[in-house]
Amino acid sequence: MASLLNRSFISVVIVQIASLFGDAVLRFALPLYVLNLTGSAALMGAVAAAAWIPYIVLTPIGGVAADRVNKKRIMASLDVLLALTCAAYLAFEGVIDIIALSVCALIILYTAQSVYQPTVQAAVPFIVPRESIVRATAIVSQISALSGLVGPVIGGMVFGLFGIEPVVVVSGAAFALSATLIVLFVRIPRDAIERSDVGVIRTVVRDIAESFAFLRHDRPVILKVILLVAGINVTLTAFILIGAPVTVTQILGLPNQYMGFAEGVLALGGLAGGITVGVLAKRLKLERAGLLLLLAAAALLPMAVVLGVPMDPLLAYGIFVTSLFVCMACATMFSIQSISFVQLETPGHLVGKVIALAMSLANCAQPVGQLVYGGLFDALRGNVVPVALGTAVVSFVIGLATWRVLSRGLREIAAEQDGHAALDAQAAQVTPTTPVKLVD
Repeated sequence: MASLLNRSFISVVIVQIASLFGDAVLRFALPLYVLNLTGSAALMGAVAAAAWIPYIVLTPIGGVAADRVNKKRIMASLDVLLALTCAAYLAFEGVIDIIALSVCALIILYTAQSVYQPTVQAAVPFIVPRESIVRATAIVSQISALSGLVGPVIGGMVFGLFGIEPVVVVSGAAFALSATLIVLFVRIPRDAIERSDVGVIRTVVRDIAESFAFLRHDRPVILKVILLVAGINVTLTAFILIGAPVTVTQILGLPNQYMGFAEGVLALGGLAGGITVGVLAKRLKLERAGLLLLLAAAALLPMAVVLGVPMDPLLAYGIFVTSLFVCMACATMFSIQSISFVQLETPGHLVGKVIALAMSLANCAQPVGQLVYGGLFDALRGNVVPVALGTAVVSFVIGLATWRVLSRGLREIAAEQDGHAALDAQAAQVTPTTPVKLVD
């Protein structure tokens, strides 16, 4: 743990708290604002899906930037952009259609995160020793979860009491604070990257192709897991993102503040998962990580009970948020182990690009899932139990497949490493020369 107590890592953690707090507040409030104005889950899903599209498209480019451009400069510039976006939202509210304005703000928010998050993940191997990467990644995840815990709770309270404007002000202030702290305190060393003379577009295409080739040929197990996680995102994740606000505010009929607390419980689950990984880093085995996805899928079953059995709204709410907590804790533990595995198995000059490509591929189907679940919750508002049960079954099957793929892939990597070690030992061995005895 002492190896993590260096200025570079601590400074990155501190600015993460401010920036991700602003992100969590805004990302929570704007879709809920749209749902409150229109009452349409389908429109809410469309807004969320539209916001995800630039994130998916630009995340690989963000990974290229994270490996080739000064990471400190990237982080500061994006926080300034987000602070200006909040100011523009307040300036144009009432002038531009509020739905269109909210969509634009969310698109900019997700676009910035498509570059910001790969940059932070790519910085970790440069600011902590190799043996501390898993714990450092867990801490970065815990900061994200902590911001997600506090942000929606505060955002829900402020939004419920005073409306959207104070929420945007709080977020803008957080982004401005983060940008200031980055300029003053953050120091991130980096490898010297050879400058390319083939142009920006060709450089981006070449770097992304190099990253994909690494995943396909050198570490196919990572690529397979990424595609399976995409399946989880299009089912379980999309169900929660759309189903949670609809269930809390419309099916259970509770105020917006309760949705803020539900988002806080989700983040608390993420925080608990991150702490668990940090404490048990040496005991957790990646080949068993698929079990965590099975538990996350099973946590959807109590949600089906809440949606199908008449009961007191507050009791239903308690069961619902408990399920959210378990689901998020398991998903976070799986995510941290997976990201740490990518960081350890990827060459330093490819870390940012590979992580960004992984994030983009894993999330590429999520907008489709949000559109589908938005339509389902609108069409089946009277009986959404089959939606919850179907999501649980599909997620459980994906979890089983992930467990199998990881177990087989890690065995192949171990065999490959053993083979390389044997070859190295053989090459290092000096074959003695038998002396020739001369006969007089």
